Amino acid sequence: MTGRLRMRTAPVVLVTALVLSMTACSPGDAARCEEAFAAAALSVPGVASAEWECSDSFGGGWERADVVLEATTKEEAVETVDAVLRAIAASPDLDDGWQTPQAYPNEDGSIIVSAGDVGFNAVPNVDEVREHYGITPG
Repeated sequence: MTGRLRMRTAPVVLVTALVLSMTACSPGDAARCEEAFAAAALSVPGVASAEWECSDSFGGGWERADVVLEATTKEEAVETVDAVLRAIAASPDLDDGWQTPQAYPNEDGSIIVSAGDVGFNAVPNVDEVREHYGITPG
């Protein structure tokens, strides 16, 4: 009985392992996400620093960002965020479903802007930013 049970469950285990390996995000995908977002943000004048942490695990992934602006006025901050989102939209290395930052503070934290300040109703994904600006990455 034990031998037959093992033979019946072996294909199930093999198929399950194959499906899990195909759906799980590899560490390379997370690194690609982090590097591509940071490169896009840091290409914009007025960005003091940009760091991302990306994960894609079972049940959905997430992106956490810390983008700090050099702006000394809200107007400068809004202009910089607009430019950052345009750079993100133009990057061919970013996947459509990845989420952009929730907030963009300046260096001393006295100014905080968001995508709402440049016309978004909520925190947009990359595809929503591309659609908003009419940008197709190339």
